Amino acid sequence: ASTRRRFSIVCEAGGKKPDSAAKRARQAEKRRVYNKARKSEIRTRMKKVLEALEVLGKKPDAQPEEVVPVEKLIGEAYSVIDKAVKVGTVHRNTGARRKSRLARRKKAVEIQFGWYKPPEPAS
Repeated sequence: ASTRRRFSIVCEAGGKKPDSAAKRARQAEKRRVYNKARKSEIRTRMKKVLEALEVLGKKPDAQPEEVVPVEKLIGEAYSVIDKAVKVGTVHRNTGARRKSRLARRKKAVEIQFGWYKPPEPAS
């Protein structure tokens, strides 16, 4: 019979590895704060646009030039929404829906004053 000896190699552990769960918790908290700020910024910008459109819609003698400052606000809102979508704070469909909501409200005001004529549906 073979008299083979088996040796086991014992290694001493280096040090305690850092707690990965704690790191994930720190990262999650950091991301939560960033995302909260981004979403808050989106809501703020949207409210500003919607309030400006509401004020414009209630003016009896509004002029087409008065849409220009609102368009600037819409551009800023679009920018904030697009950035939030890019970094993954909001889903792209949510971003598209929010932008669409602003565009629809603007178009409704333009139609109300006759500054925009919807195209006739082709039959």
